[in-house]
Amino acid sequence: MRKIIVKVLLLTLPLAMNFAVQSSDAFRCGTPFLKEGLVLPPSPDLGTAPRHPAAPALTVGFQRTFFAIDFARKQQYAIKATLRASGTHCYIFVEDSEWQTHITTPTVQSVQRTFDSATPADPRRGIYDILTDDFGLPPDVDENDKVIILLLNILDRSTRHTTAGYFMPIDQYRGRLHHPTLGPLHSNEADIIYINSRNHPPNTNASTISNLQSVIAHELQHLIHWHHSPNEEIWIDEGCADYAAFQCGFNLYQHVNAFQKAPNTSLIDWTQQTETNLLAHYGAAFLFMLYFHDHYGGTETVAALVKNPLDGIPGITQTLKAQGINKSFSNIFSDWKVANYLTTWLTLGTVEDPYRYNSIVLTIQPQFEHVSYPANSKNRRLANFSAHAIECKAATVGQSGLTLGLSTQRQLNMAQIIDVKATYLHTSGEIVVGKVPFRTVDGTATLDVPAFGTDIQRLMVIPSLQIENSSFAQQTITYDYSIFEGNLGTYTTHILPNPIHPNYWEIIAVPNEPAAVHAFTVTLTYQNRKLLDAKPMIYLENEKTVPGRSIYRYAFNLKPDIATEKVKWTIKRGTSDIFDRVIDEGILNEPITEY
Repeated sequence: MRKIIVKVLLLTLPLAMNFAVQSSDAFRCGTPFLKEGLVLPPSPDLGTAPRHPAAPALTVGFQRTFFAIDFARKQQYAIKATLRASGTHCYIFVEDSEWQTHITTPTVQSVQRTFDSATPADPRRGIYDILTDDFGLPPDVDENDKVIILLLNILDRSTRHTTAGYFMPIDQYRGRLHHPTLGPLHSNEADIIYINSRNHPPNTNASTISNLQSVIAHELQHLIHWHHSPNEEIWIDEGCADYAAFQCGFNLYQHVNAFQKAPNTSLIDWTQQTETNLLAHYGAAFLFMLYFHDHYGGTETVAALVKNPLDGIPGITQTLKAQGINKSFSNIFSDWKVANYLTTWLTLGTVEDPYRYNSIVLTIQPQFEHVSYPANSKNRRLANFSAHAIECKAATVGQSGLTLGLSTQRQLNMAQIIDVKATYLHTSGEIVVGKVPFRTVDGTATLDVPAFGTDIQRLMVIPSLQIENSSFAQQTITYDYSIFEGNLGTYTTHILPNPIHPNYWEIIAVPNEPAAVHAFTVTLTYQNRKLLDAKPMIYLENEKTVPGRSIYRYAFNLKPDIATEKVKWTIKRGTSDIFDRVIDEGILNEPITEY
């Protein structure tokens, strides 16, 4: 029989769519940087300058100065731009230095058509119509009923990822305001989305769907979302922005592919981001929103989330509660992490609907795969709301049994939640998902799978840290795991009453031959009710009372009015109701038995 022991060392902590690969520059949004730490007046009506009259209708050729952001030098600067197109819902300005070099008339015509009239998702509706129908109207601070699309060369701070676009909340106010990193900033006092003129394939024409249009949809969602919830947390705002681009039919390959390569990326904690995993954060946020769409009411529910004034996790739970769904965010995340890692099993078996996507096809590999045992790994780190997967495959026919245990080096704080899911692939093709109980008292979890190698061909264990309180930032755990195999063996069971205190009892199971360490539990039943339900036995190594052999022990006390001759005890191998095995059972006052 094989045995797996996984140790966890806690430190602190609408539509189905073909997902084609499209080559492009890596996509980074500048909006999170501009929103980070920003404190704005409570209303856009407040500012340091008088309100301007409603903007007059503009004609093509109109020139204007805009204040833009230099992300490299972290400062604001001015550019000259000219109106190159006026659409039903947009003004398209192009930075003068970019005209006829990176941006040409066909490019502008393509942008206007996609924004106003037609998208890959719907040839009869443009980006504006799709997103406003779904999420509501954007603000109109300049009272012209149009969104300004400013195509400019965004001066960037990174050579690896291009800042493809941004929305600047300060533009919704008047005069000069203060940014914690950029200092005093001038407002353009208009509804503007800034799009990198160099973030699209060369020779773009009216029939080409490029990254540039995708970025426009992404940034328009930011403008709309800000109108409803100006302080929305980054992961929800960016997830909804990518979801908006997806709704318009654009390709999110860069972000999704990055998450497929790093599926242990934290969903909500973007303080963990680096240049190497930045795009994976976007991919995680987008895929969560797509999963949210697939299983909780589609676009209508995502739209309700965008319009919900609550930020972060409370916004999600309240949005669902308004629909009569009382489900915690941690439970939703737990289902989502399983759906991600089961993508590699979907061709091998059938799985319940909560554990799959309906709108996209992914391939997310587990971090750790094993086909021979013993095996182990140490100091594996997980950020808050991220997940690993440990997959065990049966190497040969006839192997029988697997035991997995998780343990921490120190006692866990109850506020720190570790969730462990286990998935089982049966030889019949059925895929079963179960929960592995995690003991916060001693920071351990153990799972026995006696049918591994016979009825079960694959096992995947998926741990994650899930802390929902406001101090979740930068919480992490590290864990070790070890995997062993061996036979179950036979055991002698001793039922020992205390000679001095008659209400106290001990149940001891002694292996009759060397065997791997297993997870045993004790259940006591009295008059068709459970006095104890699956309480774990303590494993004691080299117990002096049984020289050279380890034992399993559980101590308990009973009320004086309980008739012990009617108390049934059961010892089971395993902590799961799905896969367990009775080791021994009997009545308290009966003689000991052997199995």
